[in-house]
Amino acid sequence: MKILLDTHIFLWFISGDNRLSIDICNYIRDSDNEVYLSVVSIWECIVKYQLGKLPLPESPEIYLPKQRNRHQIINLLI
Repeated sequence: MKILLDTHIFLWFISGDNRLSIDICNYIRDSDNEVYLSVVSIWECIVKYQLGKLPLPESPEIYLPKQRNRHQIINLLI
């Protein structure tokens, strides 16, 4: 299955937020699925971070690629 994460789902997934159901997490983690993230989501995170609306432990330019790699969300849609 191909899965396109929206910005909220991506952020909830990488942060372990309990608003994301176990079933959804399992779909994302399933290596049989292709998980995608749009560059628009990355852009949105950067803009919200710069406006002070998205607290992150590091700048988004460092933090978001680390989290994509850590969680094996390697498919980026341009």
